[in-house]
Amino acid sequence: MAQPSGTAPGTIRDHWIPLGIATAVAVLLVVVWSLVDALLPGTQRIHAGDEITLGGDGGYRAALTLPQDGWLLDVGSSQAGQTYRFHRGTVDLTVTSVTPVGDPLPDAKQLWAGMGDIARAGDPTARLGEPEVITTEQGVEGLTGVMRSRTEEGAAVLYPSPDGEFAVEMTLGGADATIADLEAVADVARAVTFTEEGER
Repeated sequence: MAQPSGTAPGTIRDHWIPLGIATAVAVLLVVVWSLVDALLPGTQRIHAGDEITLGGDGGYRAALTLPQDGWLLDVGSSQAGQTYRFHRGTVDLTVTSVTPVGDPLPDAKQLWAGMGDIARAGDPTARLGEPEVITTEQGVEGLTGVMRSRTEEGAAVLYPSPDGEFAVEMTLGGADATIADLEAVADVARAVTFTEEGER
């Protein structure tokens, strides 16, 4: 006489149902996250010569044309027309369009001092050195100087627009960036252009 196995008919199949559901959910999550990553990428590759509109005010617009390949735009921490964060190996580049306030509008040296205040607000150890004149490839004058903090050393650059209504601020550095890394991309500091509205 056969002994009962203790397993009711259909019980084994019933155990497979939750496992099948769990597998289907896992597959669905993988597919959904892949689609989200495709639609909202973390980084976007920028090619040499690509023009990025930085914003503008008054009668001018500013743009940045990166002279090297290999830059990645950090999409998640960038805001179109205002702040852009790029990475290339160990080098970090942040470019911001700022609109000064006041009557009269602050001059370049006052904007430089304000840029230093903003840097210290983000990192109390950050300091900007004494500025020197720098000129874009287009011939627009600005200021540049050493940017130092407890964790890194790099460069800061400031270009007021020709009409003084806004300015482009840049910081170039990276906690693990070497002097050679920074020198390899130093020409990015001169790659800003200003276009008068209606000139395009």
